[in-house]
Amino acid sequence: MNKDSLFAKLDYTLIFIVFLLFCVSLTAIYCAPLPSKLDNSYFVLHQLIWYIIGAMFAVGVFLIDYDRFRQIGWVLYGICLALLVGLFLAKGGLPVPFAHESHGAYSWYALPGIGSVQPSEFMKIALILVLSRLIVEHNEETPNRSLRDDVRLLGKMALASLPPLAFVLIQPDLGTVLVMAATVLSMILVSGVRWRLILAILLAIILGIAALVVCYFTFPAVISLVLQQHQLDRFYGWLAPYKYSNQEGFQLINSLNAIGSGQLYGTGFGNQTMVLPESYNDFIFSVVGNAFGFFGASALIALFFLLIYRIIHAALKTHDPFGTYICTGIIGMLMFTIFENIGMTIQVMPITGIPLPFISYGGSSLLTNMMSIGLVLSIQARSRKYMFD
Repeated sequence: MNKDSLFAKLDYTLIFIVFLLFCVSLTAIYCAPLPSKLDNSYFVLHQLIWYIIGAMFAVGVFLIDYDRFRQIGWVLYGICLALLVGLFLAKGGLPVPFAHESHGAYSWYALPGIGSVQPSEFMKIALILVLSRLIVEHNEETPNRSLRDDVRLLGKMALASLPPLAFVLIQPDLGTVLVMAATVLSMILVSGVRWRLILAILLAIILGIAALVVCYFTFPAVISLVLQQHQLDRFYGWLAPYKYSNQEGFQLINSLNAIGSGQLYGTGFGNQTMVLPESYNDFIFSVVGNAFGFFGASALIALFFLLIYRIIHAALKTHDPFGTYICTGIIGMLMFTIFENIGMTIQVMPITGIPLPFISYGGSSLLTNMMSIGLVLSIQARSRKYMFD
């Protein structure tokens, strides 16, 4: 397929939605209240540069036939896993070049002239590609599947998923682990595995969460064996923010005050006076709610709904199972990230270091999201129409 026909089949609606998210991102970052020593223009300019680089990545991914990623998925997975192993070794005290520690976590490589790069973000895409290939090949090998075949598929997916999940958890980065786990679960849902197995997995997850909650109230010492101190602090700050208003609950209380003070129409462009650390990053939704009120926050959520809808449309349009599974993984990744980030700003979910896709300031996350859009565009542009569609 030549380039002209490819660009003619581009989903310009999806591109326009991403463009609107780009405009919201720059506007929100400019409105974000920062300490006096920091300049909003600096973050806006760098976010613009990351968006330009991300657009180039998206175009590059789009121009490659997505079926090629079926061949190189394991290579990308191996590279990302090697980078995660390097961070693990750095955390253990070995002198790994460019490994960077921040707030007690070894999650980045500090590259001169580029900035901090987070390998776990790119592992999300690599994991989606690998799991998509595993599901397709397994379904091709076993057209008449038994319960044992379904268990084998789950075992293959677990073997591919557990190493990156373990290394990211050790960094520690619980937020990214949750996103990756949600991505894997979304792909299991459409893999053809029997519902009794899926329900068993969901029941195990629910029981695990319930056990943590029970331990929190009855055996708090047990929780400390599962979660690290900074993760426990976030847990306490989520459940009882006003009890820990000067410590763990400080961020959440200020987020709730910022969104609440926005009321229906917001305080207006550039009129933000609230104190909100990380306002340009993880808590960017609080800035949107404060500056543009309920209507502005609702409009942003509507944009995310339209984004997910267009990706679902691409998944349904393609007749290639590999493309469908890729789109499903991307949907699971984005939906959980959006729900968790917005939820943590309004006390629906515990606080984790998860940025809001396409809106929060940051390079690695934005590049990953733009690459995922490039994959979706590639899948949709190469979908074949049949006579009786």
